[in-house]
Amino acid sequence: MKKLFISCPMKGRTEENIKKSMEQMHKIAEIMFDQELEVIPTYIEDAPPKDAKEAVWYLGKSIQLLAEADFFVGVGYTEFFNGCMVEYDVARKYGIKSIQLDVYQFMPDAIDAEREFYKAQVKVEELAWKQ
Repeated sequence: MKKLFISCPMKGRTEENIKKSMEQMHKIAEIMFDQELEVIPTYIEDAPPKDAKEAVWYLGKSIQLLAEADFFVGVGYTEFFNGCMVEYDVARKYGIKSIQLDVYQFMPDAIDAEREFYKAQVKVEELAWKQ
């Protein structure tokens, strides 16, 4: 059976919502690629080493898993989910058949996480200007 890599936004989201999104993405990928697909487990539960850059460490693990993929499903470009953008670029550049889905259509919690992150950034910038 061919293998599917699911690139799912995780930053600021609950495990439950991430896994729901992955199930939806799996179903959509099977319809779009017109075949049953074995999902590569991309929800990484290991913790990075103490002094590691967390996001880069998780992305490195993810790219290792991507090497096993025949197919890729991810979300369309968004600046907030950098890892998803990199995973898509790698899949496309290395010949893995890929589709992108609109994160805003079926992951409202991802949109909320993005919004909260940018609100916090604005507050930090406002504080910096006041000093």
